[in-house]
Amino acid sequence: MTRQRPTNLIGSGRGLFSLVLGFLIPLPFGRPAAPQTDAASWSALLTAFQERGIAVLADHPRCREPNLDGLYVRGRREVVVCERGDRSSTLRHEGWHLVQSLCLSGRPWLERSEVDHKLSRQDQRELAMLVAPERWWREAEARVMAKLPVVSYLAVLDQACASSNR
Repeated sequence: MTRQRPTNLIGSGRGLFSLVLGFLIPLPFGRPAAPQTDAASWSALLTAFQERGIAVLADHPRCREPNLDGLYVRGRREVVVCERGDRSSTLRHEGWHLVQSLCLSGRPWLERSEVDHKLSRQDQRELAMLVAPERWWREAEARVMAKLPVVSYLAVLDQACASSNR
């Protein structure tokens, strides 16, 4: 009698190795292997941020960290966008942290139900695993805002900052 080789991944040595390796090597959740920056979106955002007096920097010591795409320099009108990943999405995300800090004084802009509705399951899992509860809201809202089309994002940014000046 000939022995049949298992056809499922768990039953094969290679599949089991892949499964174990997947648990041992942390991979970014829900992100394409090499996200690409849309040149038109990046250019429009960069111009819009500069027109609003917000510096967008690419050279920062923390950009040497392999898993960091960008950051908001707290208390300043500066956003760092490292030269990797989808830079236009990173600029929207980190730019929203600037809005949260400088324009909204830490107050939420979106309703909780809207954030919950617009976050993907993958975003929800990542936030639950990687973000401290006291920072959850800021990160969740920034992820939602980063998904907006450029024109919509800039309109909301202007609205949020104008409302804080009343």
